[in-house]
Amino acid sequence: MTGLVNTKNKNKLPGDGVVGKTCNNVCNNKTFIYTRKSALTLLKTAGILLLVLVLLAAFTACVSRSNQEVGDTGTGTGTESSSGTGRETGGDQGDVQGAGSKDAGEFPLTVTDANGVEVKIEKKPQKIVSLTLSTDEMLLSLVDKGRIAAVSYLSVDPGQSNVAEEVKDLQKTGLEVESLIAMQPDLIIVADWSDQNAIKQLRDAKITVYALKTPSSINQVKDAVMTVAQLVGEKGKGQEIIQWMDGKLKAVEEKVKTLEDNQKLRVLSYNNFFCTHGIGTTFDDITKHAGVINLAAEQGMVMWQEISKEKIVELNPDAIFLPAWSYEGFDAEEFAGSLKNDKSLAGINAIKNNRVFCLPEAHLGTTSQNIVLGVEDMARAVYPGLFE
Repeated sequence: MTGLVNTKNKNKLPGDGVVGKTCNNVCNNKTFIYTRKSALTLLKTAGILLLVLVLLAAFTACVSRSNQEVGDTGTGTGTESSSGTGRETGGDQGDVQGAGSKDAGEFPLTVTDANGVEVKIEKKPQKIVSLTLSTDEMLLSLVDKGRIAAVSYLSVDPGQSNVAEEVKDLQKTGLEVESLIAMQPDLIIVADWSDQNAIKQLRDAKITVYALKTPSSINQVKDAVMTVAQLVGEKGKGQEIIQWMDGKLKAVEEKVKTLEDNQKLRVLSYNNFFCTHGIGTTFDDITKHAGVINLAAEQGMVMWQEISKEKIVELNPDAIFLPAWSYEGFDAEEFAGSLKNDKSLAGINAIKNNRVFCLPEAHLGTTSQNIVLGVEDMARAVYPGLFE
């Protein structure tokens, strides 16, 4: 992972505690009939009553001991939600079943994925397949390479991947059912929007598949990191990643908080599909952390919306962010050149002040922990003086 030292944590993660024993002693009341010949029966009755009292005392002591053990070890869902890792509560990525009885990093582990499917992981995964670029990047900072059986095809493209060099010696794959079954992995991580029919075929073949929620904000990225860390039994390393992310964000925040509202630049994204990023996109969340104002969100635009050049002129952005990633059929440099030389846009502030930026797609477009590098890139680009 760019900017984060991937050190091996040899310390075992502690469990949340020990579950106390349960006492189920049932006492049946009986009615005894006394007669003039029942002296012996009376003695037997006294003995039975004494036995009942002893059993009740034992039951009370057992329950008391059980409660003390549970209380001393701090079990319960409250421990998980207050871990300080930046993970949001509410189960965005899926809920751990039975979290009150054992630590989520222990196995077997039962969780509910982003599509509402209950997934059971029998043991700490040693043969993991990642089918999304974001989980490729997360896993390479969470586990040793030896535990990764394959990563996505997208991971090799340096234009959008932060781990292109690291994955050179790893197998690449897609959602190819037959080849995945042949690998016999003990965990496959897919996106929540992946082909449900293919996922069903894998599950029918007894392959464990977890669908991860696609983040739309930096907090949701943190949540995803901790979810993946939990799935692979590396919560400690997950927390290290969150701390690294928070450190990067805080460093930028310290810089941009000195800006007055009238000093904050108003910006716009514009891609080769002539769309801009509005409310509900990671781009919008990045702008908030970078100390700029996303004009599309300010206008109430939601998600990705097509925007005309006339509207761009009307909004008059102080800065424009263009794609930096070139792929077959699209040349990012050529696209940027055509926009800068477009006479209809010559009067907008972004063009006049030479604030048209092509930031690394691997940072600005990722939904892995490296999204915080996109925040840093953006803030540095628009406020270079703050970083001198």
